[in-house]
Amino acid sequence: MAYSAFERRLLQTYFSVVDGPEHADVYLVRNLPGEVAATLNGVYSRSSKSMRDQFLDRLRQGLEAQGRKLEDLAIDEAPKDLLSAVMADKSGQFLKTYAIDHGHNSLREGSVVHLAVERVSQLVTRFVQRERRCSFEESSTRYIPFTAESHWRDPDVMTAGGDVAAAYERVLAETFALYTKATERLLAHLQRIRPLQAGEKEAPWLRTLKAEAFDAARYLLTPAISTKWGMVVDARTLCDVVTDLKSHPLAEFRMVGDRMQQQAEIALPTLLRHAKPNAFAQALHDALPKIVEELGVAKAALHRGEATGDTTLLAHDPSLDDRLLASLLYEHSQQPFAALVARVQSLTGGQRVELLDSLMAARGAHDAWPQAFEGAMPFEFETVLDFGAYRDIGRHRKGFQQQQLLTTVHGYAVPPLIDDAGLRAEFDAAMDAAAARQQQVAARFPHAAGYVTPFGFLQRVRLVFDPRQVAYFVELRSGPEGHFSYRKVALDMLARVRDVSPLFARFIRAKEGAAFLGRLETEMTADQRRLRRMQAAGDS
Repeated sequence: MAYSAFERRLLQTYFSVVDGPEHADVYLVRNLPGEVAATLNGVYSRSSKSMRDQFLDRLRQGLEAQGRKLEDLAIDEAPKDLLSAVMADKSGQFLKTYAIDHGHNSLREGSVVHLAVERVSQLVTRFVQRERRCSFEESSTRYIPFTAESHWRDPDVMTAGGDVAAAYERVLAETFALYTKATERLLAHLQRIRPLQAGEKEAPWLRTLKAEAFDAARYLLTPAISTKWGMVVDARTLCDVVTDLKSHPLAEFRMVGDRMQQQAEIALPTLLRHAKPNAFAQALHDALPKIVEELGVAKAALHRGEATGDTTLLAHDPSLDDRLLASLLYEHSQQPFAALVARVQSLTGGQRVELLDSLMAARGAHDAWPQAFEGAMPFEFETVLDFGAYRDIGRHRKGFQQQQLLTTVHGYAVPPLIDDAGLRAEFDAAMDAAAARQQQVAARFPHAAGYVTPFGFLQRVRLVFDPRQVAYFVELRSGPEGHFSYRKVALDMLARVRDVSPLFARFIRAKEGAAFLGRLETEMTADQRRLRRMQAAGDS
């Protein structure tokens, strides 16, 4: 289509290419209000026109409804404000008709918002960040110290008052006091035993020591501590998140759901209108605790003091090695999958190793595993690990994860550095006292008791990962710069995989080594990257 000079100038504001090639015409769509962008995506299936032409048509229609012409526009106006004034009502009506009234939910995925969520608890953060369709970035307990003023007090517990509120407050006060003391003591201890060596740079050396000190001290933090995070999410997913939050028994969750909806509706006034508490979800929250009590499976035996987590393999594909090889061959064959599995099974063990060796030989240090490695039944693990480590494992949202309500009945992990720095007696006393008080809160407020369950207490979690995700997880989380607790989970998972799928496990590049040295190397590399960027900027 030939555009006028005015149309061309207008299109350049919203599309990176105006006159594209005859084949593979790819362009960036920019500066559009979220619902306008979603509408343009939505009409693709209903029109043969390009997105640029649809944009001009709809803009003209909006202007005509106001008694104006396209040429009346002042293009120098703020682009989004310009379109909101002209096209928002028409886009909102389109989306209401198709996305809401007719249930074409995929249209909501064309509208994306970026929310900043600050001064919320770790408990609501973990709940939201279970969602696998979002992108998140959160404050790190490894690199950022926390303050005592930033704890959430559950309003139902505070209203109840008496011993239960006092127990809640004492956990927050006592664990945080030791956290503050421990960060200082641990850092001083590390500086004594690992002084700066010749050839080492002071900045990465100090960052490394602080990270290791925070890693150990954070076991005394509670999920009541405030954090902040950014969230990039489409409207369809955000509706689900908001609905889950507004259906939750805890007041903070409902409040966060309300505020996320209010802010997102500034950009997406139509698409979140029907996000509201869900009666079915609320009924499950009410019914399931009663059912597990009736079945006699609500409580676990109480373990006092230090405990060690473990990882078990609940289920796996007994033909995994054969099925993964067949999955690799599948796209390049015309045979049924069963025939490929049979052919692979006819090979000797040595032939299968040789075949996979030849296919994986070119894989570089940062190359992803082939997508075909998702083509077998997943591994199902159950692990018992501290909540601090699970906060990191929870980022692997590609697989299915299930976490039980936070509790203190499984005992707690003790970071080795706590022992080394002479803090063990104080740590044990604080954790034992917190366990007793958490149980006191849990007797009346089982959900709110999660706020006063220090990170060091063990929790039971199910992890269901396809083979490709298992390999990725083990390779990433076994790194020597990683946290000692999730490193153990990664290496335990690898050991379970080796027991049942030795050929597959052979190609997983697990990492072992001294944690301090590994982290120091990582920090030095980061410093070197920064230096190269600074030099490049200076040269230019």
